[in-house]
Amino acid sequence: MDNHTKFDLICIGSGIAGCAAALAGAEKGLSVCVLEKSSRLGGGSAYSTGGLWIGANHHQAEHNLSDSLEETQSYMEFVSGGAAIPENLNAFVKKSPEALKAFEKMGLRFEIRPTVPDHYYPHGPNSKPGGRSFGAAPVTREELGNWFNLIEENPYFPPGVSNSEIADWGGLGNMRNWDAKTLRERSKIGTLGVGQAVVGQFLLGLLKRNVSIYTDFNVTSLTTRDGRVTGVNGSHSGQSKKIQANLGVVIATGGYEGNPELVDRFEGIPGWRSMFPPGVTGDGMVMATEIGAAVYRVPENFFFFLGYEIPADKIEKQPRFRMTGFSELSYPHTIVVNCEGHRFFDESSFQKGVRPLKNFDPGTHSFPNLPCFMIFDRQFLELYSFAGRPPGATPPKWLRRGESVEDLARILEIDSTAFKNTIARFNQSATKGTDPEFGRGQFLWIKAVSGDASHPVHPNLAPLNTPPYFGVQLHPSGSSSAGLLTDKNARVVHVRGNPINGLYACGNAAATADFGVGYQAGFLLTRGMTFGYLAAQHAANTSKVRF
Repeated sequence: MDNHTKFDLICIGSGIAGCAAALAGAEKGLSVCVLEKSSRLGGGSAYSTGGLWIGANHHQAEHNLSDSLEETQSYMEFVSGGAAIPENLNAFVKKSPEALKAFEKMGLRFEIRPTVPDHYYPHGPNSKPGGRSFGAAPVTREELGNWFNLIEENPYFPPGVSNSEIADWGGLGNMRNWDAKTLRERSKIGTLGVGQAVVGQFLLGLLKRNVSIYTDFNVTSLTTRDGRVTGVNGSHSGQSKKIQANLGVVIATGGYEGNPELVDRFEGIPGWRSMFPPGVTGDGMVMATEIGAAVYRVPENFFFFLGYEIPADKIEKQPRFRMTGFSELSYPHTIVVNCEGHRFFDESSFQKGVRPLKNFDPGTHSFPNLPCFMIFDRQFLELYSFAGRPPGATPPKWLRRGESVEDLARILEIDSTAFKNTIARFNQSATKGTDPEFGRGQFLWIKAVSGDASHPVHPNLAPLNTPPYFGVQLHPSGSSSAGLLTDKNARVVHVRGNPINGLYACGNAAATADFGVGYQAGFLLTRGMTFGYLAAQHAANTSKVRF
C-alpha cells in the first residue's frame, strides 16, 4: 500500500456493517477498501449466532407467511420502548428487506427460518410465530481459499453448524445429541457456520469484486477539510499510512466494550467484561467525537448478559471471557444467586436480569446483586457443555466446588442458610417443571432453542440435588449503551445537529437509535447490514470531491 492511497469509500472494520458498506459501494462502481485493526476478519459478527431479523421480507410468501411493514413497525415500536428516533426506526423497517434482496442479487446466500418465533417479546403487538429470522448459508474453505483462515473463530459453536440447525437439532442445551458425524465432516472439509458464515458470505462478495482488504491496519484519526471528512490516518504493519476518501469514510469499528474508561463512563456498573474480540475498544467513537460528532445513549439497554472468566493457561495468555446469557444459564440444573444466597431473576431470560443487576442500594452504596454466581451440580456437567468443554468432561481445576451445599456456600462466601433454603425451594418446584418465584422458561423460543428440548420435565428447569456442587462468579457484559448519533442514511450527526459531510457510522459503532431500549435476536447484524447498505447508497450519490 502506498503512503497516499486514494479510494472513493473507506470502510473501517470488517464485521457485517463494514463489509456490507464495502460490498454495496463496490456494486455501485466505487473504489472501496476495508481496513481491519486485527489480524483476523469479522470482529463481533464472527462471534455471533449469525441471526438476522427482517420483517416483511420477500421470502415469507414462499412459506405462506403473512407480514407487512406496518406490522413490523408496530412490533419494533413496542420493542423500542419509546427510545428510538422515528426516522431511524422507519429506515430499519423499510430498508432491511430491500438490503436483504439487494445482497442476495449480489450473490450472497441467506436461509429463512420459517418456524422460529419472535424471540423475546412473543406477546408484543404483531409478534410473529415465524418468518422474520434468517441465517447465512455455510461457506467452505474451497470457496474462500486462503481467506478462510483469516476469519475470527467463533468461541461458542462447533465449526460448521448452521443457524437453522441449532433449533432443528434440539436447541443449544441439547448439543450432546447434535449430528456429530455431520459436524466432523464439515470440520474436516472446512465449513463456516453461524456468525462466521455471515462474514464469509460478505467476504465472498468482496473478493469477487476485487475490493481491497487490509488486516493489521489501525486507524487512529480522521482527516478533514472545510468541515468534510476526507480520509484517515493510521498505521499498517507498523508503518504510518494516510488514505484519502473521495466520497466518504464509514466507521464500522464496533462499540467500546473493551475500553474500561468508556465502559465506566456510559455503562455505570462494576465488574464489566467484554464479550467481543479484544480489538473492539471504541476507536470509532473516539476519532469521530474528536471532530465534533454527537453521542447518543439509550436510557436502558437490554442487550446485557452475564458471563465468567476462564483463567489464562499455556495456550491462552490472557483470561478469556465466556458469555453465558442464552446458553448455560438457560439449561436445567442451574441457578444464579447473589452473595446473600438468593435468586433474583429468571435465569433463562437474560433480559429479566437487567434491572435487578443494575439495582443500586443508596443505603449501602452497593449493587446488591453483584457479585453473583452461577450454581450447578454434577448432573449439569454430565449433560451439558461448560466453558466450551464437551458434556461429561472433567471439570476444570479452577472451577470452585463443594461436596455439599454448605461447603460451596463457605467457599464462595455466600450466606449459607439462605443459600440452602434457596436451593431447597427451587428444587421442590423444579422437580415439577415450575418456578413460581420467577417463572423461568416461559417463552417458546427459550424452550425450543435456548434450553434442552430433550429434557423430560422442562427444557430449562431441573433440581440441583446431586453432589458435588459447583459455582463460578459471573460478570456483567453486553453491547454498548451509547454510540455515534446517526441519521436515516447512516450519516454521523455533529453536536450542533447537522450531518458531518463524508462521515458515516453503522453497526455497533452507531447508537441503537433505530430500536431503542429493547433487543430482539438478530437486530444487531441486521442493522449493521442495512445501514452499511444505506451509507454506501448515500455516498454513491454524492458528488466526488477533488483533492
